Amino acid sequence: MTISFSGLISGLDTSSWVEALVSVKQEKVTALQEDLKGYQSVKDTLNSTKTVFSDLRSAIEKLTDYKFGGSFDLFAKNTATSSNEDIFTATATNSASRQNYDIFVQQLATYTKAVSSEPASAVADDSTELSNIGITEGTFTVYVDGVKTAINIEEGDTLGDLKSQLASAGVKAEIDEKGVLSLSSYDGTSTVDIGATTDSSNLTSLLGLAKQEDGSYASTSSLFKASTASVLTSAESGFNEQITAGTFTIGDATFTIDEKTTLSSLISQINSSDEAQAYAYWDDATGKLNITSTKEGASYINIEAGTSNFTDVMGLTQSEWDADGNLTSSRMLTNTQELGQNAILTVNGTTITSTSNTVSSDISRIEGVTLTLKGVSTEETGNTTLNVEQDTTQLVEAVKGFVEAYNAAIDKINEVTASGADLHGETNLTSIKNSIRGYANGSNTTNGGVYSLLSQLGISTAEADGSNLSTDTDTLSFDEEAFTKALQENPDSVESLLAGENGILTHIENTIEQALSATTGFFDVKTSSIDSDISRMEDKISKQESSVETYRAKLENQFYQMEMAIAQMQQNYSSFLS
Repeated sequence: MTISFSGLISGLDTSSWVEALVSVKQEKVTALQEDLKGYQSVKDTLNSTKTVFSDLRSAIEKLTDYKFGGSFDLFAKNTATSSNEDIFTATATNSASRQNYDIFVQQLATYTKAVSSEPASAVADDSTELSNIGITEGTFTVYVDGVKTAINIEEGDTLGDLKSQLASAGVKAEIDEKGVLSLSSYDGTSTVDIGATTDSSNLTSLLGLAKQEDGSYASTSSLFKASTASVLTSAESGFNEQITAGTFTIGDATFTIDEKTTLSSLISQINSSDEAQAYAYWDDATGKLNITSTKEGASYINIEAGTSNFTDVMGLTQSEWDADGNLTSSRMLTNTQELGQNAILTVNGTTITSTSNTVSSDISRIEGVTLTLKGVSTEETGNTTLNVEQDTTQLVEAVKGFVEAYNAAIDKINEVTASGADLHGETNLTSIKNSIRGYANGSNTTNGGVYSLLSQLGISTAEADGSNLSTDTDTLSFDEEAFTKALQENPDSVESLLAGENGILTHIENTIEQALSATTGFFDVKTSSIDSDISRMEDKISKQESSVETYRAKLENQFYQMEMAIAQMQQNYSSFLS
C-alpha cells in the first residue's frame, strides 16, 4: 500500500483534495444506503403487519375451532347452577342437556370410622412423665381448708412426683383402673379446692378436673401411658401389649414398623399415603387409635394384620402367629368400625343412592353433570333447582377478542398504506382489507340460519344496522347484551353465521390464511421480493464502496507521484546551480 505524506515536498494540502474528490464518489454510496434503509423499513412494516394478521387469525380460530370438539368448542360450553348452593353445587360438560332438574337431598354420605372398643394404652402410673400426658410445665394451685399450696411442675416430672407434692399439701391423688385421676383430702374431713387465676400449667383444663358431690375432684379425661412420642416396639412404649416389628395393611397400603418407629411417625405415614384411603390420629383422652376413611359411603376400612401385631394391639384385628412369627390366621373386627352412610337424593322424583357426596352423571343419570352435595334438604328448603344452560362467558370473550383483533388489523392496514407510508400503493394489501371488511359488513344467507348479518348479533360498524350498511366505516363495535340475547333465542344460528362452514368468520379466516400462506401468500411473496431488493442493494453498496476505495488509492498514488516528480526537479535544479 502506498504511504502518502500530504504536501511533504510541494507544501500543498493534497489530503484535503483527496477527501474532497472522494466525498463526491461517496455520495453515491450514501444514496444507496438510504435506499437500503427504505427497503429494510418496508420489511419491518410488513413483518409487523403480518403479526397483526396472525393475531386476527388466532382470535378467529378460538371460534372456528369448535369443529375439533372438546375444549375447543366454545359454543357447546355449559354451566350448571344450583338455586341453593348450601344444598349442592354442580358442574357441567359440553355433553350436558340444557334443561332444569328438581333435586332433593335426603341424606349426605359420611365416612367410616374404626376405633377399638377398649383402650390400647395402659393406664398411666407413677413412672409416667406428665409431658407424655400433655401436661405443661408451670404452677398448679390447691387449697386445703383455704390454705394455699402452689404445686410447681417442671420438665421431666412424673405422675409420682405430682402425687408426692400433693401429699405434702394434704391432698391424696389416685388413679383408678380406667385412668381417672381423683383428688381428695387425706384426713377425709378437710375441704379441698383447686385452681387459681395465677396458675400457669394446663393441668386443670387438660384433665377436666371437676368437683364431685362428695367434695373430691375427678378428671373427665383418662390418663394413659402411651403417647404419640412412644417408640412402638419399646418395652416402655406404654401400650397394653408390646408391639412387634413387622408389617400391617390399611386400605391398599402396607406399612412397616421397625425399632425406630414412633406412633407419631407411623400416623404421618398413614396420613400421607393415598393408597391407605384413610387417615389416623391418636386420642390421648381415650388411649385409642382412630382411623377414618377418606372415601365416603357405607364401606369398611380394609385393615389387615401382617407380621406385626400392631393392629391386634390397637384392637382392630384378632390374629394368631406361629413360633416363627408367621401369621396363621386373622380376622378384622368389624364391630369396631362405625360404617359411614351413603348419600340419598331424588332427581325429578327418582330416588338415587350414591356412596359419595360427589355424584357423577353415571349415578345421577344427568348426562354431563356432576353434583357435589353440601347439605340436607328440609321441608322449608324443598326441592333445589339445577339449571343447565349455555355458558357464554368464554364465547363472549372470544367474540370480544375477534372484534379487537379485527379493528387492529384494519387500523394497521390503513396506517401502512396511507400516503407516504411504507406500503402505500400496495394494492394486494388493500384488496385483502376490502375483502375481510366486505365479509364483516355483508349479508350471508348461505348458512341456513335466521341470522344473516353480524349486526343482528350485536357486531356492527359504528354507523351500520341491518338495513343501512356504511361501507365507509371500518371499525366494528360489540354489543354484549344483543349478542347474549341472540344466543338465547337461536344459538345454532349464531354458531352457523359466525363459524359454520359458510360462516362469516370462516370466510375471513380463509382470506387471512391465504395471505399468511407460506411461499405463496401475500406476506411471504412480498417479503421474498424485498429480501431480493435488499440483497441486490447490499451488493451495489459493496461494489460502490470498493470503487470509492480504489478511487481514493488512485488519487493518493497520483499525488504521491507528483510529489516525487517535484522532488526530482528540485534535486536536478540544485545540481544545475552547483
